[in-house]
Amino acid sequence: MLNKKVLTVVISAALGLTACNGDDEIVYVDTPVETSLSSTAAEGKTLSNTPDVVVKSAIQDIDEVTITIAATSDLHGRLFGYDYAIDGEDKDAGLTRIATLLKQEKAKNSNMILIDIGDTVQGNSAQLFNDNPTHPVVSTLNALDYDLWVPGNHEFNFDREFVDRNLAHFNGAVVSNNIKWEASNTNYIRSFQVFEVDGAKVAIVGLTPSNIPNWEASAPEHFKGLKFDEELASTQAAVAQLVEEYQPDVIVGAFHLSRNSGGTGVYDVAAAMADQFDVILAGHEHATYIESITKGEVGEDVVTKDISAESNHATEDKTLAGVYDESNRANSVKIIEPGKWGSALAKADIKLKKNDAGKWEMVDTTLANISTYGVEQDVDISAQFQYVDDMAKADAQEVIGKVVGVFTPGSGADEAVHEDLNNEVGRLYTTIHTAKVQDTPLMDFINTIQLQKSGADISAASLFSDGSNLIDDQDYAKKDSTRLYKYDNTLIGIDITGENLKRYMEWSYSYFNPYQDGDITVSFRKGAKSYNYDQFDGNIKFVVDLTGDAFAQTKGDDGKYQVTNEGSRINISEINGEPFDPAATYKLAVNSYRYGSQLKMYGWVSASGEDKFYDSVNENVYAIRDMLTEYIITNKSVNAADYTNNNWEFKQYQTNGAITLARTDNGAGQALWTQLVNKEICVKIDPENPKYPGILYSVNVDDATSYFANPNKDSADQDEVYQGCVEAQ
Repeated sequence: MLNKKVLTVVISAALGLTACNGDDEIVYVDTPVETSLSSTAAEGKTLSNTPDVVVKSAIQDIDEVTITIAATSDLHGRLFGYDYAIDGEDKDAGLTRIATLLKQEKAKNSNMILIDIGDTVQGNSAQLFNDNPTHPVVSTLNALDYDLWVPGNHEFNFDREFVDRNLAHFNGAVVSNNIKWEASNTNYIRSFQVFEVDGAKVAIVGLTPSNIPNWEASAPEHFKGLKFDEELASTQAAVAQLVEEYQPDVIVGAFHLSRNSGGTGVYDVAAAMADQFDVILAGHEHATYIESITKGEVGEDVVTKDISAESNHATEDKTLAGVYDESNRANSVKIIEPGKWGSALAKADIKLKKNDAGKWEMVDTTLANISTYGVEQDVDISAQFQYVDDMAKADAQEVIGKVVGVFTPGSGADEAVHEDLNNEVGRLYTTIHTAKVQDTPLMDFINTIQLQKSGADISAASLFSDGSNLIDDQDYAKKDSTRLYKYDNTLIGIDITGENLKRYMEWSYSYFNPYQDGDITVSFRKGAKSYNYDQFDGNIKFVVDLTGDAFAQTKGDDGKYQVTNEGSRINISEINGEPFDPAATYKLAVNSYRYGSQLKMYGWVSASGEDKFYDSVNENVYAIRDMLTEYIITNKSVNAADYTNNNWEFKQYQTNGAITLARTDNGAGQALWTQLVNKEICVKIDPENPKYPGILYSVNVDDATSYFANPNKDSADQDEVYQGCVEAQ
């Protein structure tokens, strides 16, 4: 029998009547009844697009059922399998490829519940369509019959009206349990959605990062009127309400949250609530994994287990996972994430069987990440949204100026082989971009624009992509600004003390592992993200010494960060022509993300924002990336000679620096460096982050385990040479 709440909504909609939320009786009225639900984002109302219970299938009198849930996450505007920043195909990306998989999977189970876990409508030229009544990526989700959408943090990169409009225009459920109206503590969107499949009830609970107000601190209008509650407590409250009201047979999490986030992560929620969740599908981390988390108490070390076959995170290994049934259901929960950009479709098959009392019991769950690599793009979806691809390509390819001069030494960005990113394999050969270890015009261009716009003394910027470079005499197209600066960050100018500026710089350079005798390259700390490594330009001079201690801090129970090691890698000689003074105040330009996520969070600038002297949100051109484009359009070119402010260097890279000397020692060091330059050996990258490759071990002349032979070194096909390092890793 259909749930009464579903029947109420269906009848009311058919008659043009209204049913109060939570009331099992049909209410016949001539005018709308005031409720806590709304089909539009209204102040203090919960945005709701769907009935309380969505019936996927209502076959009666069956004793076994398999509920299939499929998920994408972190699409970041990838409607098509194409990267407009590099103007090239991405062979494992795009809703067009996901669409092909969905036809195959729905043929196996037509009652599949399809969800997207956020960071959906930002990135990859998607901003070109922000003024459309409905964003085309949302229209694509509708065309593919997505059942549920959890907003991610990047949905809040724009005015809240943009978020409201797209959530309201999505045809399925929109859920997240911790986004509340600040004034009333009412849910902004529903905490969960209940689905019914042949009499079995499965509930999906959504979750969005609570750190959004920090990430969007420079633009509070992006989350105007909203607050984001702490993840674990909010989820516990939501599940308690869910169980009380609906007694679901299965509870599934859809969390736009990293496993470890610095605050509450998927691991924390999964361990604390393993006896309540059966599967958690996650996003935000851009990772691909299949794991099991053991039930544990809050504050205890989380017990995790990789349960994927051969640790490839594509399929679940039942010999590792075991059977998940009523006998052990309360002891653990499985978690899965499908990577980014549509590289995979996560799938959870949940098998139930009725017991003698007619109650559904768990038989088993099985997880898989189905790769889109090499999958053909769906013809129907491609044709329906071809205008998006056409407009994005035309915009990306529009030539607006010329590049003059050498922006990174050598003919390409890689420090050793001097080649740019290999698009087929998706990496630099060594993963060491020259601009990470040398002061280059490439980064000075970005920092100089930030200095000029903000009026600051010092600017900090990150090399977001290993694909960044500018080549002498090339045409500068709009896509080149995106290659240099891939995010939609705005620019902030702040007053900061010398003491906290030094801490910020030490924190940034903790990206690197310490130098060891015999190193001929640098390497990167495991788990460190390249977008958190900033370089500093302007009226500042400093030297970085990788033999020094790395900066370290811990988060206390009060939520505040305490420095445990100030770090000793940065030696600032002068700022504004004067000796560096820790007690002085300096003007610093940073992007909006860095301002909220680190400087304010760590207490290095005022939480109230009183030390902010510039904010580009007040400007006609407010995004840093668009500032680069504006400069080229105005000046018709960009000349490397205008961006040669050599204000910093690594001590190890100085003329008499240890790495420089090792590479030119006419002995073992130079021979090993030559092998790397000739692609005869490979560096060791982080296998857990193949989409963000980073060298984990400095190539060391005294340690043969710090590198390995390239099995494809003699191949005439350079893609195969690069692939040799990937396959032999």
